[in-house]
Amino acid sequence: MYEELLKLCGFEAEEIEKERPRIDKAFKIAEICPEDIKRGENRIKEYFDIELLGVRKVLGMWMKQFIDLMLCREERKYVFYACYPAINRLMLAMNLISKDMYCASPELIFDMVMGQIFDKLGHILVAAEENGLPPGLGMCSLNQARLGGIVKGIVPKPDALLSWDLLCDQTPKLDEFMHEVYGVPVIYVDNCLDSVREEYPEISPERVSYLAGDISMALEEIQRLSGAEITEEVLHTARVETAKLWYGTIQLLELMKTDPVPLSCVDLMMLCYLIISPERRVLNEGLTTINTLLKEAKERVDQGKGKGEKGNPRIALFGDQASDPSILRMIENSGLTITSTFLIWVPPQEMAKSKFKFTTFEEKVAQNQLRTGIYHGIGGCVSKIKALCESFNADGLVHLYPFSCRPLTISALIVKKVIEEELNIPVLVLEGDWWDTRDYSAEALRTRVETFAEMLRMNKAAKAA
Repeated sequence: MYEELLKLCGFEAEEIEKERPRIDKAFKIAEICPEDIKRGENRIKEYFDIELLGVRKVLGMWMKQFIDLMLCREERKYVFYACYPAINRLMLAMNLISKDMYCASPELIFDMVMGQIFDKLGHILVAAEENGLPPGLGMCSLNQARLGGIVKGIVPKPDALLSWDLLCDQTPKLDEFMHEVYGVPVIYVDNCLDSVREEYPEISPERVSYLAGDISMALEEIQRLSGAEITEEVLHTARVETAKLWYGTIQLLELMKTDPVPLSCVDLMMLCYLIISPERRVLNEGLTTINTLLKEAKERVDQGKGKGEKGNPRIALFGDQASDPSILRMIENSGLTITSTFLIWVPPQEMAKSKFKFTTFEEKVAQNQLRTGIYHGIGGCVSKIKALCESFNADGLVHLYPFSCRPLTISALIVKKVIEEELNIPVLVLEGDWWDTRDYSAEALRTRVETFAEMLRMNKAAKAA
């Protein structure tokens, strides 16, 4: 029934046969029926570049994570859910502690599999809306996905929630709600977005120490709840393995500076979300998958092949729609080349050695997280977007922001003003939702995107003349 679907996701025939009992059980829990499977096959063929083995392997990793999530309670002794966006090094460390430990971001897995592949995310969001997160009140759809999965019984109630208050103040309130209603313990890791633009990418030692202290307390609580010891070796390995994954991804992003670009942003983002919130599958298969895709992308660059036509206007993208690939495909099909996005690019200044010296795992992780523009503050966010446009020689910026996210709506018009005044390139601000398309669609945005694309083509032609 699902053999063709899984082959499109990079599964080998022997692997399907070996995993069949787990797949059957997981699909039954998630209520994946033959119609869903057929729809998934069609969407993969329409939206993803399955000519590339690396892309099929990326889809396969998401599918395997989905199956693991459905079965985590019966296959693992301890189940922790880490809200997105996550502290990836800490997530990876938790999955390194013991084979009995499970740590993942269920909402992200739902978006990638139930959303991108099966187009069956809606009923999970509705379940959350009917059980504490009502529609029309600007509720985060990621939070709705996590709550809805538990309400529907698709995922089990966890032993604890890791609530990173690095960016969003709504997520900790949801986790507090889940504690009161379901009795789930919550481990909070707090942050304060109070750095000014001129400091970017540096972070004051006070902010680093504050976050490092919370990470230290979180590690102690994880050990207390699970009974497992988090050794220095585990923490060191988590940092090293995360660095390897990001290094491979950065190499891929450098290839996106070519014309034409070798990869669609749809496929690139599916890979990068794996690295942003890594779990056990990423630890075991991530580097091999990245290297496979890197090799294929290099071959395309060497052959002068790629996505879109050579000479198309090049745009940077602030954020992408992560549960519906039709949005990014519509942008690309309008004749625009998406070079990279704010969420996945690591600028040189963020990788440069800091003037402040930190020694412990907690301090190094805290500094690394806070130096990224999105956690640095609004000023850091603006500075990073400017650097993104400059580095990828963008002809314009599409600033798609999630209207249900307070931290990310604040900066939209500030970004537009800075980029247009300081770089003299146009900015298209699009209102939407990265995690839910029930209130808008690719068709609803098409006219504005096509008009913007035509303006950029006219600008390029004028400069060439």
